[in-house]
Amino acid sequence: MTSEVIAPPTAGAGFPNLAVLPPRVRVIMIVTAQWLSHSINVLAEVGVADHMVDGPRTVAEIATATETDPDALYRVLRAAASIGVFAERPDGRFELTPDAECLRSDTPGSLRNFARHVGHACRLQSYASMVDTLRTGEQAFQQVHGMQSFDFYAAHPHLAEVFNGAMTAFSEAAADELAGIADFGRFGVVADLGGGHGHMLSAVLRAHPEVKGVLFDRPEVLAGADPVLARNGVQDRVTRVPGNFFEDVPEADAYVLKSVLHDWTDDECVTILGNIRRRIGTNADARVILFEATVPELNTFDFSKLMDIEMLVNLGGRERTEAEWRALFAAGGFELATTTRATPPNWVLEAKPR
Repeated sequence: MTSEVIAPPTAGAGFPNLAVLPPRVRVIMIVTAQWLSHSINVLAEVGVADHMVDGPRTVAEIATATETDPDALYRVLRAAASIGVFAERPDGRFELTPDAECLRSDTPGSLRNFARHVGHACRLQSYASMVDTLRTGEQAFQQVHGMQSFDFYAAHPHLAEVFNGAMTAFSEAAADELAGIADFGRFGVVADLGGGHGHMLSAVLRAHPEVKGVLFDRPEVLAGADPVLARNGVQDRVTRVPGNFFEDVPEADAYVLKSVLHDWTDDECVTILGNIRRRIGTNADARVILFEATVPELNTFDFSKLMDIEMLVNLGGRERTEAEWRALFAAGGFELATTTRATPPNWVLEAKPR
């Protein structure tokens, strides 16, 4: 097998351009990509990037700081450096690259927790059973662990912390752009359902000082919101409401759901939308605004199609095409009014009551 894998001309500068490789080599690179992803995941888990902030370090220095085996660490770093995540210098030291900077704990939108989350054993065990999902259509995570993923995280707070950190980083990175696309100035009160620590809602309220907000999530999640709201200077304009959106939602003029509905089945989403629709009542000016992926048709590559595999295996939800979003809104009592492309994979979908 190794004799077929040719060294790509871009080695060390990023993952090779698969389009220029022979078909057999291209397939080999695809099916063994997990070797690279696992390498990045474990380097993130032990925090290697945090120990290079002050400059290049020897493997021995990094191994001591991260309590890892020097030989094993070198071999994993060498693999990561071959695609531009970290760089090996001629003197044997390793240093950060722009890609590796993303794995630092203290960078805005850090991907460290995301890499740790993606590489955790609880998720990898699900993928090891993915053939059962393929045969039955049932979520592998629940079959392997005996419970839904969110219940599993609630029972394992240290994993929940990593997961919430990963989701927070994504919210921080996209919040300002998304808040600027939708016209939130039309509304008196905006409720962020499943809003986590309030990064998305904070961006909306910073952009519209006249708007008030409602942050709605599970009690244990809301417990970490105050520092975020205070840092953004919006704490006095936000009402924190603990609850379960499958049971009820707070009253508002607009409802924001960022990367929420893709976690759930169609029936569960209709329940959530139905609860919103009942709260809206006769307010024809109320809106539901989703920040979600929209899956393109046919063979176009889009990250949403890979995200959909994660939904299938670990969460039980799905990514949806525009037609599927329209049908889902209709089943919940809404009409999809506008769709706006944001930085991939995000779209802004605005729906009005029917």
